[in-house]
Amino acid sequence: MIHWKFGTAALLSAALAGGSVVFLAAKPLFAQETVKLELWSRQDPSGPLRPGNVVKAAERLNKELEAEGSPKRVEVVVRESPAKGFDDDALQLLKVFGVGEGPDMFIAAHEWICAFQEDGFALKLDDYIAKYPQHFGTIFPSLWSSAKCPDGTYAIPQDAEARMFFYNKKLLREAGYDAAFVDSMPERTLSGDLTMDEVLDIAKKVVDKTKAQYGVLHRPNKGPDYIMVFNAYGNEFVDPQSGKLLLERDKLAAAFGWFERGVKNGVIPANNTAMEFDALRKEFYSGNAAFWMYGIWDLGSVAFPTYGLPQDERAFFADWGWIAGPAPKKGGSPVSLTHPIVYVIAADTKEPELTVRLLGHASAADLNTDHAVTTTHLGIKPEQLEDPRYAKAWPLARATELLKITKFLPNNAQFGDLNGIIYAGMQGIESGRLSAQQAADFVIEEASSTLEDVIVK
Repeated sequence: MIHWKFGTAALLSAALAGGSVVFLAAKPLFAQETVKLELWSRQDPSGPLRPGNVVKAAERLNKELEAEGSPKRVEVVVRESPAKGFDDDALQLLKVFGVGEGPDMFIAAHEWICAFQEDGFALKLDDYIAKYPQHFGTIFPSLWSSAKCPDGTYAIPQDAEARMFFYNKKLLREAGYDAAFVDSMPERTLSGDLTMDEVLDIAKKVVDKTKAQYGVLHRPNKGPDYIMVFNAYGNEFVDPQSGKLLLERDKLAAAFGWFERGVKNGVIPANNTAMEFDALRKEFYSGNAAFWMYGIWDLGSVAFPTYGLPQDERAFFADWGWIAGPAPKKGGSPVSLTHPIVYVIAADTKEPELTVRLLGHASAADLNTDHAVTTTHLGIKPEQLEDPRYAKAWPLARATELLKITKFLPNNAQFGDLNGIIYAGMQGIESGRLSAQQAADFVIEEASSTLEDVIVK
């Protein structure tokens, strides 16, 4: 319904004409227009506030629009996908866009954004990000790297993670390392003094001097965590100019060499890739392994509730700790690995400005902290460190410093397939079927024959 309000001139005319006056106001009032914005989100119990915060953001945007005198009001419609993982979800959504049925915005794993950009389905955001510093200006600079394609920025970071080497201080002390050595490991790693091979040496001493059976354990299936080792040895896996996959034979062989030395020294078990995930966790958290290469979320989801590791910060760090991925040589650069989930806006949305503003509000520090503390993910803004809830979730607060040195999976849709090939190379090494150089050659040969546009150096 359209309501009209009359000014004093109209009232005077009506009075002179002998007419009756209904009401008085100073300016016209326009019809309210509801703008429906569709959000595609997979059904993800591990991150319900990824879409939920966008719904909440609509309330904030609508108050802002009302204050501006705009007749527009935003309504978010969530379209849920039953996909089991982000790869399947992205493939489904690409098909939906292909038949012209795509949403206004969607949630994705960051490595898929360039696939949407290449097909013309993603909106370039650089100008919008610069226009709204109140929403995007304090997002950790490192996280924007995960949102870029070769020609610009196509996503907004929604959360982050941190991957590291957890270690058992009790075992290290039992193996003969003094408390000063054990407690200095994180700082030495960040300064480039502790190296990847020193981790193997420490793990070897633990296996030799204690009853612990294992030195270093890693995930038993394809995933991002062990890519941190490849990053440490200089593998970036993507050509920054073209966005194509990049394989460098010497750097691949160097990373595979670390796993090879670990197995030969009895530090990494030869059957690591054949073990069950829960069995690996149990070995580490029950005190049967020196190091566990995984992610910060494992503390809140498994270590504390299942294995009884102390939730008090001081008690935890008395006997447990973590380090970043060390440099391969002294004086080199340490690494961590994160895997941001991102918000992406469709290139053909009818309301790009409103959609950007909506996702800007969804990126507010308080809403992002709601998500972070309930799912053990890292926040996207430094001001979240000042939130008492975030500070109370000390694993998040302590791990946030790793975002300064973090690396990302390449924003290339084929990396999932390449990662499967890399993992097969690791299996070959740990089972004794391949040497480090043979594993590097295998990855290059297999990727070159099965994937498109792979650059080999």
